[in-house]
Amino acid sequence: MEFTVINADVIRSGRDDDYQNDSDATRTFEHFGCLDLSCSNILHIANLCLISSSNLTSLKLPVNRIEKICNLDSFTNLVELDLSHNHIKQIENLQGLVKLQRLILNHNPLTKIQNLDTQRNCLEMLDIGCCNITDYKFTLYLKKFTNLISLVIEGNPCQTEPIDSERTFILAIVQTLLVFNNRTITVEERKEAFDIHSQMITMLKKNDRKWKLMSVDEQLRLERMVDRKNAFLDGIPEGEDVDFNVSVFRNTTVEHVLMENSRYGIHNVYRTYADDFKRMITEITEAAETSRGIRSRLVHEFHEELRQLIDSGVDESRKCVSEFAEYKKRVKCGLSAGSDDGENSATNDVNIAFDEKTQVTWLTLMRHEDKLSRKITKMIAELRDVLEKQIVEFKQLVNDRFCMLQRQQNIFLQFILEYAVSSVQSDDINSRISKVSQFTNDISQCMESQASQVERAELYITQSASKWLDDIFNKLNSEEIQRNRRKISEIATFIHNQKEKSEVTES
Repeated sequence: MEFTVINADVIRSGRDDDYQNDSDATRTFEHFGCLDLSCSNILHIANLCLISSSNLTSLKLPVNRIEKICNLDSFTNLVELDLSHNHIKQIENLQGLVKLQRLILNHNPLTKIQNLDTQRNCLEMLDIGCCNITDYKFTLYLKKFTNLISLVIEGNPCQTEPIDSERTFILAIVQTLLVFNNRTITVEERKEAFDIHSQMITMLKKNDRKWKLMSVDEQLRLERMVDRKNAFLDGIPEGEDVDFNVSVFRNTTVEHVLMENSRYGIHNVYRTYADDFKRMITEITEAAETSRGIRSRLVHEFHEELRQLIDSGVDESRKCVSEFAEYKKRVKCGLSAGSDDGENSATNDVNIAFDEKTQVTWLTLMRHEDKLSRKITKMIAELRDVLEKQIVEFKQLVNDRFCMLQRQQNIFLQFILEYAVSSVQSDDINSRISKVSQFTNDISQCMESQASQVERAELYITQSASKWLDDIFNKLNSEEIQRNRRKISEIATFIHNQKEKSEVTES
């Protein structure tokens, strides 16, 4: 499918008045009040800088292929914005529209209403019908809009039980409304809604702040869990869970020695090793958190550089397509201005030239895409080299700390064993042999168990780091392959459409 790039000709075609060819294009654009570019197959909101931002009050872009709201900040006098029947997933980048009164976003895959704080005191009409909104949380957001008098939400998957109570529910919360779902609200309806839901409204007002605080706490907890998982620490204890005896040395001989001997030296040694254990765990945790921060920064910088590179490539492609469109326009103008004499010969020459220009455009677009793809592939390879080096350093540090932790544990257990054996030297030979055997077996089993735990913890961290590295680059390479295929398909479709139009013209 051929897509449209917004340029001077497209903007002229979108005027809502009786515009004819005007030699002063700049003056024409300065006096635009309403621009309607509906059903134009537009992919991106761009090049609107051609229009005077001070005079445009209505912009209509319904039934297009727009995926993102952008490049509208300068239109501070815009009163009406229609972006219905597009592919927009998020409301964003409307902070500059301080006078916006009518916002039409129906038939978009929106899931929530957000980022309209600038319009709280000016927005009068909002149409979010037939979107993807599954709950009524947006009502708590919209109830703060002081001038919102018309709201359309029908066609969304959210609903109340019973279904016919939706109108009453919405009116009770958003009390500024005069029209809901294109039906005028009567005084009786408003009174009924308030009476039925007055208790609910009181509860909402009382708990609104409490819910926000709970939501923030829960969000912080979830973010902490995600951060620890991204740092490969979700299997490592933290905080009060890092207990030397309960978590690691829940052992009969250790407990017996500590309980039977109240001497300061024994407990002092125990506390020393307990502190060392916590310190080792803390160092491993800090190393993992530092590694996560470095990796996150590197990946973020990569995505920013990638976005800029892709945007630059898109601009090059648009420039090439615009030049082709201007050439096509000049050719048509030349044909219409020519005489009837030798018309067939001239037409044939023009068709040949047009085919050659189409071929050149195709080669240029493919060359741009090939160059862009090679740059992206190189960037991915360079990022992998940097992250692999960082992961190797992180694994080495983790290995060193776990080895130290294992040595500290073994030294402590050996100390306990020696002390336990010395404490039974005065017993008879049979009793001494039996107790020493029991102590030795107990400490040996504890050493094996702790060695196994340490080995599993270290293995989990190092394997998780390797898996993270493989996953992220499998994803980056897959996304680049898909992007490249989409771009090549768009180029092929564009060229194919131009050739078809040329053949129709010839016939």
